Amino acid sequence: MDRKRINGPELSVAPIFKDQKIPAVIPLTLSEKRSDGRTTEELRSIFLKTGLISQANGSAYIELQHTKIACAIYGPRQAKKPSFNNKGELNCEFKFTPFSCVKRRGHLRDAQERELSQIITQALAPSVRLELFPKSVVDIYISVLESDGIGSTVAAAITCASVALADAGIEMLDLVAASSGGFFQSQVMLDCTAIEEEQQQGSLILSYMPSLNEVTHIVLGGETEVTVSNQAIEQCIDTCTKIYSVMNHSLLTSIEP
Repeated sequence: MDRKRINGPELSVAPIFKDQKIPAVIPLTLSEKRSDGRTTEELRSIFLKTGLISQANGSAYIELQHTKIACAIYGPRQAKKPSFNNKGELNCEFKFTPFSCVKRRGHLRDAQERELSQIITQALAPSVRLELFPKSVVDIYISVLESDGIGSTVAAAITCASVALADAGIEMLDLVAASSGGFFQSQVMLDCTAIEEEQQQGSLILSYMPSLNEVTHIVLGGETEVTVSNQAIEQCIDTCTKIYSVMNHSLLTSIEP
């Protein structure tokens, strides 16, 4: 026996793989259906629940079919830096679990995860009243358990983190709802899956505070016309309003006896 290696079990069973045919994404009209039966403006069903992690000050869990995300909030607590700051700091750590994507992820955060952490921080910071807790910091830890599309995963993470901040009792101006979309020539498709993202010409992630009617952050990439971009922004804003009602319902359900 080689003691320098981790030996596997003596008895093992070969895994069973299901043959799945990947459907091609073709530009659709508003009356046609996508591969999962949705229209171009239809979202996947959302499950959102607070109080998932008992050790954290606030937590939330969101699920959109094959996208599953857990978020934990710790703070406000004293910052490690001794310098004085009139406003508190909002830190975010976004991490894909190694088994969350088709290609296995590493245990350490890579450049993409650090970039997405910064995007989520910029999207949530305008909604949090950081001036109420100077010299303090609020830490957001987001773990992606399963991902079905980068754009939809980031949008779901922003929504989940905003609900977790409210569950932690941190004073906010409004909840931040986020939605994503993809550009397929002149067609806009909301809440794209990973298969659909491989065929898109551009992408959009929009964060929005419905009560204040303010957009907190926009990430727009790819090549598209101005009219199509404006149409996608309007559709994402309408979608955020729908998501906002789900967020309010989950918070109201958590406080009911």
